[in-house]
Amino acid sequence: MKERSPSYYAAFHCLAGACPHTCCAAGWEIPLDRETALRYESLPGTLGERLRGVLRRDAAGEACLDLHGAVCPFLDREGLCELQRQWGQAGIGEICRSHPRYSYDFGPWREVGLCGSCPEATRLILASPPRWVEREVPEEAETAPRLLKPLLAARETALNILTFRDIPLRQRMQGMLLFTNEVQVLLDEEQTEVLPRLREIYETTLPLVEPAALPDPTESLCLCLDTLEGLQQLWPRWGELLERGREALKKGRFSLPEEAGERVCVYFLSRHWLRGVWDGDLLSWAQFAVLGTAVSALLAPLEEEGFCEVFRLFCEELEHSEENMAAIQNAFWKDLSLARLLAVAGGAL
Repeated sequence: MKERSPSYYAAFHCLAGACPHTCCAAGWEIPLDRETALRYESLPGTLGERLRGVLRRDAAGEACLDLHGAVCPFLDREGLCELQRQWGQAGIGEICRSHPRYSYDFGPWREVGLCGSCPEATRLILASPPRWVEREVPEEAETAPRLLKPLLAARETALNILTFRDIPLRQRMQGMLLFTNEVQVLLDEEQTEVLPRLREIYETTLPLVEPAALPDPTESLCLCLDTLEGLQQLWPRWGELLERGREALKKGRFSLPEEAGERVCVYFLSRHWLRGVWDGDLLSWAQFAVLGTAVSALLAPLEEEGFCEVFRLFCEELEHSEENMAAIQNAFWKDLSLARLLAVAGGAL
């Protein structure tokens, strides 16, 4: 099996008690692997009783620690895990051991990376130009999904478009969206054999849409903010920031940081593009990359910690909720059209 990771992946180290936004206080429900759940259910003593007080199983028997949107009760005053202190790595579940790392398997191809919701991961994402490391791992691989090869090839071109640094990022994002839309048409019509020619065209020229042919960018971005406000929210702070963003839009276009914006857009595209292997929907995840980048740029002046923190908040609110990700995908199929996202990309300075 071949594994792909960003070049900064191996440099990650959890900040533990020094983390300014620990995942142990993110308010998430914490899924438990079967082995950990069984161990927690049988632990004696006070600590075992406390664990069982927040352990829940759903109708399918899947276990989790249900924190009801609160701080994990096992996070001590020093910002460390009481369970890990007592029992080491064996004392915590697989999800706690691996976070913020993610791993997706696509037959013979595995992608690993770091979630943007983690402050240290965010720092690494924004500090490093997009480079990739590929290596062989000694694991038996399953059969490749039918769309894996063409989507990997198409993503390479999409990422190349985003790094055409002799033109503004807003135009690169528009070009990437237009390319992805044409790839989507080929997928829908089962004509992936045309993909090499399409890639060749976009590697040498970058078609763009005249602004007059697009919806109003301010109206389009307001619609994006409305959609985000309608999703499940972890923290009131996020909803308040979105509301302030609507007020900021009244002042006109927003500034798009070229270097940081590129790295964030590359992060979103790299992480989510291959979702299309399973459902054939590629365009939604290109639109998601533009949405996340543009919203982070719009809200950055309203947040004391700036662009980096807004990007982290966006990831925290959306990427760890399958309900929110499904809802945003549904929005791209309905109100947040390609034209709307092209306008959003072009609405930046």
